[in-house]
Amino acid sequence: MATGADIRAALGSDFATNALPSLPRTASTQVSQAATKNSSQPRRHKRSLLRRGGKAVHWSRDSTGVSSRRDQLRLIRWRRARDDEEPFARFAKYDVHAELPQYDAEIYEAHLTHPEWTKDETDGLMEAYGDNYGKWPVITDRYDTGRPRSMEDLKARFYGVSATVLSLNTPISSMTGPQYTLYDTLRNFDPAKEASRKKLAEGHLQRRQTEVDEETVLLGELQRIMLNQANLDSEREDLRRRLDHPLANTNGYQYNTSQALTQLWQQLLQTDRMKKNQRLRATGNQTFDGLPGTTPTSARPRDSIAGISDSGAASGRRPTRDSLPSATTPGSTLPVDMSKADLARFGVVVAQDKISSGITFASDRLSKPRIAKSTLQTDKIAAILTHAGVPDLIALPTPAVIEQFDAIMSKVHALLDMRKLAEKEEQELRVRSAEAA
Repeated sequence: MATGADIRAALGSDFATNALPSLPRTASTQVSQAATKNSSQPRRHKRSLLRRGGKAVHWSRDSTGVSSRRDQLRLIRWRRARDDEEPFARFAKYDVHAELPQYDAEIYEAHLTHPEWTKDETDGLMEAYGDNYGKWPVITDRYDTGRPRSMEDLKARFYGVSATVLSLNTPISSMTGPQYTLYDTLRNFDPAKEASRKKLAEGHLQRRQTEVDEETVLLGELQRIMLNQANLDSEREDLRRRLDHPLANTNGYQYNTSQALTQLWQQLLQTDRMKKNQRLRATGNQTFDGLPGTTPTSARPRDSIAGISDSGAASGRRPTRDSLPSATTPGSTLPVDMSKADLARFGVVVAQDKISSGITFASDRLSKPRIAKSTLQTDKIAAILTHAGVPDLIALPTPAVIEQFDAIMSKVHALLDMRKLAEKEEQELRVRSAEAA
């Protein structure tokens, strides 16, 4: 066999020295040491994770029923032998049942009857709602009592029963804000509007791209038209305000001096104090106002009343009505921060009627119209009201009751006028018949 020296001798010395240049001594030494080190120390593999825990965990096959299910479903599962916890205990927090309105046969017959629903159908709807966790698509699919019902019909019946039961358990006047909001939402559910909304949404989903683009262009054009209309209205209003300025009937040369201006202020203040709604505020300086006991409106009501009481006690007379702070001034108006739902809930009515002086009761508006100028007319009114079923004494004269009573009294007066006219015509007919005979 040929050795390496024989091959080099055959190829020549030039190839041996030039074709394969040798590495420096130091570099070749380092490479040989690294190769020796790697060959003497083999690669170590990580220890398997299955061998670190010691003993193996024992598992057992268990068939435990789910306590929260009413159908006693039994599921087979593997569990650790050392696990003493119930298999489905950790999932108990997710077992949330829907709240159902509770009623009995008496409540149903008294408040929950409906011409299109029977008690069995209503009970079936409540049971389906509880079994399907309030998911209306599933309820509609699984509800079957022989009569076809749409989702809107089922919702309307369920919401109506829930609102009635809620109002029976908690009166409207005693409800909290969230309870009244829920009651108002349940009571005002409209099946026709809900069906129309779904139909409109379905139509929007089935539109073509050309229709969507056309609608986008039309909406942009409408927005531009509305903006131009708003700008045009504002410019027109500004032009009218510039052209239609008020013209003074008299000149102001007579009020050049401070004495004349003070006298004009006193006249205007005196005229304004005679009105019901005062708009001028006194300065508090008697020299300018010319009215004794005038206090500035910026003072607090308690301070102004105390000052008036002290001055009245010193002078030996009671304070007059004009000297007290008026409740109709803008500074004394109480803010009304109640919403429309709260106003309707508590029966608060902001009336603009003129209130007479003295003490008045709401029941006076129900008793005074019954009394006429003559006793005969009063008896006729009482007879008509008794025949119509209006009681002599109305326990709670709320604004709505008073408004309805006024409407009834207007019809009563119209009926009396027509009866009087009929009696006159009958009398004239009898006279004509007697003359003809």
